[in-house]
Amino acid sequence: MALLAPMADAHQIVLLPEPQWTTNDKDTKYNPLAFLENQGFKTQEDFKSWRDENGYKSLRDFMDRAKYEVTSGADFSCGFTDPKGTPQPIPAGNAMRSTGYTHDGPCEVWLDDTMVLDGDNCHEKFPGKDYTVDYSSCKGSCTLRWYWLGVRFLKNSYSWQVYKACIPLTGGAGAPAGSLPAGSGSQKAESGSQKNLRM
Repeated sequence: MALLAPMADAHQIVLLPEPQWTTNDKDTKYNPLAFLENQGFKTQEDFKSWRDENGYKSLRDFMDRAKYEVTSGADFSCGFTDPKGTPQPIPAGNAMRSTGYTHDGPCEVWLDDTMVLDGDNCHEKFPGKDYTVDYSSCKGSCTLRWYWLGVRFLKNSYSWQVYKACIPLTGGAGAPAGSLPAGSGSQKAESGSQKNLRM
């Protein structure tokens, strides 16, 4: 039964573009970088309302500015991924792939300071493992930054679980938004509207 699967299988990593890891341990790669309910945050189901009430402009703004500690050995900004690792080619067809948003919670993908994908509940908005983003803002080289806050109801309270990845990219800009693969659905519309937000 799925409920009996190992905890690590319920967590998530980015698969494409491929991160360069600073650890070889699979469980370490998959596990959250922090559990915020244990660090003084008044966690709740609706993170967006909490974020707005506390003056954060985006999930990235919260994850990069809030005061919390990450697990031993992890980098605060990039977790166990190496932002100075081997630059990866921009995927064909504007593709991005992860192991899937298995919990509720918001996510964002940024190319340097341009947000190219976001959702208040990515478990519902991106139900599969494959989706598309618009890489056209990546001129020559850039860093893809992935953020996900997994929200789970555990032990009579909400758990906020922090995930981050940084992936250096190289190559020309991705395909124009109008030439995304057929069948990309709502993700196509999402990837076509970039949001420039300076941190």
